[in-house]
Amino acid sequence: MKHVPRLIALLSFHNEMEFLPGYLCNVAAQVDGIVALDDGSTDGSGDFVAGHSAVLELVRVAPRVPHIWDESKYRGGLIAAAAKHEPDWLIGLDADERLEKDFRARSVTEIERAERDGVLAMSVYIRELWNSPVQYRSDGHWGSKRHARLFRQREDAEIDPKTIHGHWAPLNSKTNGGYPPGDLNVYHLRMIDAARRRARRERHELMDPERRLQPIGYAHLTDETGLELSPLSVGREYEPLP
Repeated sequence: MKHVPRLIALLSFHNEMEFLPGYLCNVAAQVDGIVALDDGSTDGSGDFVAGHSAVLELVRVAPRVPHIWDESKYRGGLIAAAAKHEPDWLIGLDADERLEKDFRARSVTEIERAERDGVLAMSVYIRELWNSPVQYRSDGHWGSKRHARLFRQREDAEIDPKTIHGHWAPLNSKTNGGYPPGDLNVYHLRMIDAARRRARRERHELMDPERRLQPIGYAHLTDETGLELSPLSVGREYEPLP
């Protein structure tokens, strides 16, 4: 019988009740469980996630003021917590992200190929939904945007130290200095609305005013020069729509 790798999703969140119902509906159906970290939510997000049958474990961090996000710390904690649930592979997904239809079947194919080639981590397409939940920005670097999200569980994972903009995949799981591409789509909902794009740019500029974590800066988040939009590929949409 064909071995289907055990795939667990990793989620860290803070006050994400707007996105969590759709996330759990979308992601739970395509993985073997979710390990989550509630970073001091005060809107009921933690209890909501804890009550879902697909959630294998919820790590809780106490609320504090001011709230400071630390991706590296939380990703390391999630990877360690997930190890107890014996995954073969892990995928990191934020509350405002969704997996394409038939992601699980596609991921099995990609994982099989990776394992044949000795690849321990892959990047996936990040489709930035723009002005509509059924289209994404496809001009320039937007159309080829990828991020290392899908990776094999390993006990000696070297966590990306960046507090923002870091890769989920361990640094010591690179192949020839990078993360080979997998033919998989992850859709990002928070960029649909222009007001949210402005807010995201302002938040990142406040968190990284000297552009140390992203040298190109953040102006591109609101710059629509050369804007091109593409519909979601037939058969590779996501559900449920917001």
